[in-house]
Amino acid sequence: MHDTFLRVRGKRFHYLWLRDNCLSPECHHASSFQKIYDISDHPVPPRPHAAWIDDDKLVIDWQEEPPHRSSFPLTWLLSQTYDGDNHTHTLRTPNSQLEGKKTLWNQAQLKAQGFEKLDFQACSLPTLIEQLDVLGCVCLRNVPWPALDPFVRSIGPVYELLDLGRYSTVQAAANNHDLSYEGNALPPHTDLTYIPAPPVVQLLYCVENQATGGETVLVDGFRVVQDFCADHPDLFQILATSDVQFRQFFEQAGYFTAHKTPIIKLDKAGDITQLYFSHKNFGLHLAFEKLEQFYQAYIMFSQYLKNPAYQYWFRLNPGDCLLLQNFRILHGRSAFDPSSGPRHLKVAYLEWAYFTGRRDFPVLRPFYQVESPIN
Repeated sequence: MHDTFLRVRGKRFHYLWLRDNCLSPECHHASSFQKIYDISDHPVPPRPHAAWIDDDKLVIDWQEEPPHRSSFPLTWLLSQTYDGDNHTHTLRTPNSQLEGKKTLWNQAQLKAQGFEKLDFQACSLPTLIEQLDVLGCVCLRNVPWPALDPFVRSIGPVYELLDLGRYSTVQAAANNHDLSYEGNALPPHTDLTYIPAPPVVQLLYCVENQATGGETVLVDGFRVVQDFCADHPDLFQILATSDVQFRQFFEQAGYFTAHKTPIIKLDKAGDITQLYFSHKNFGLHLAFEKLEQFYQAYIMFSQYLKNPAYQYWFRLNPGDCLLLQNFRILHGRSAFDPSSGPRHLKVAYLEWAYFTGRRDFPVLRPFYQVESPIN
């Protein structure tokens, strides 16, 4: 044992951290995982009297009055490690690791992986969230309309946009207020670029699709950014550091919204966290000297997004429910002929934090397994 930390399976844990995160009922609320013990009430740094591994647990007896014992399941303890690769950043190409889970794909790789629609009745919520986490998108089939809202509520509350309600409708209509409501093609884009929305998962539910055309396209924006950065590092820096404005006028609702952000948003370590791209909402307010160079980067990046090698096309059929990470995956459609038949989609947004909350719940409590069907 060291004076200030110990090692468990090669990972270092400070005594301060271990005492602060004691899982005993006296220190830690069993159901909410909120802390009861307040380490700031004890100015003397904690010291162990003894520490040992007992089967699958780390046990520590502390030098305290009255005596206190902590017990940490190794599966839980190692899932919380803060020593090593999980918290070491060097940059690099953006998202070279992506938490060690994500698979960045182009068209050929997604086809090889076998991106198939999952049956709603047979799929579980953990399976759905895992694929969303890895690929950034998942498509369910045979989802009855009456089952959609209970399914959505099983994940979390809907992120309501303006006063449009829980679900907005996308179908060809007269006197529309958005390009989405016409039959024209929509190039790959992300939604909600014009408001400072949290990272959301977009849901597109197909009610009806008898129109000619209107195929759906998906693009892994993180993969495109990774390749773009490798090929054009100077242009990448321009898109990652230049604030642009996205805007939307909602005539019927009486709103004009605008949001300034870089197209490629990075964290402090230099990894991409969000991608904002919607040419129909794109505006620009840059210094005169910077404009031409910015457009060079913007046009080149747009051409990458339009490259068929990155685009995965398929058709949404009635009862299909597509979910995609709006901060990573771009979506669009081919043109369709409204006179050839109806094309009717329902759209909703759910904050990604609720998906990760469901995903991480078993990690926080390894003795409690979550395997709930999504139906």
